[in-house]
Amino acid sequence: MMKIEKWFVNSEKHARSNIKILEHLLNYIELGSISRVLEIGCGTGSLSAYLVNKHDLSLVGTDVDPEQIEQAIKSHGSGEKLRFSNADATSLPFGNTEFDMILSFKVLHHIRSWQSVLGEITRVIKPNGFCIVNDISFSNFTSRVLKGITKNLRVCTVEDIARYFQLKHFEMVHKESPKGVLLKHYSMVFQKR
Repeated sequence: MMKIEKWFVNSEKHARSNIKILEHLLNYIELGSISRVLEIGCGTGSLSAYLVNKHDLSLVGTDVDPEQIEQAIKSHGSGEKLRFSNADATSLPFGNTEFDMILSFKVLHHIRSWQSVLGEITRVIKPNGFCIVNDISFSNFTSRVLKGITKNLRVCTVEDIARYFQLKHFEMVHKESPKGVLLKHYSMVFQKR
């Protein structure tokens, strides 16, 4: 991320916004069945820490940026219930079916090989586990234009992400209508079957 973007995503306002979105999306899952959670792209750990403190869950927050992990540990500590780890979302250092819920908040649009990330999510999530994705993606129009310009760019749409999960036997529990013209802001909740 560029410095200005990192400043924005690490802001208190951004954290409050993500917490508000998360609390809304938690209404679509069976929170009582959740004990172990993974957050991909946890940044400074505000969302992870909030979830552990508010809902008494065990959570691992990962980020590819070691500076973000250092800040998360400095701000929230790291222990039995809440742990932070430097990890690449395309190759997670966890065993199969370790987590009851996975969060991905505004991460996928940063990752060129987004399909690898979704593959790792499907690998580390338990059967009946939930995946909450909140992000931005290209509109269908923007995607077609960019794919015509460059063959190497891994441009994805909301539909691409939904289709991927459905092909991997996830049921869409909730989808909010994407908002935006060139970039679409969206939230989706999936459950692995």
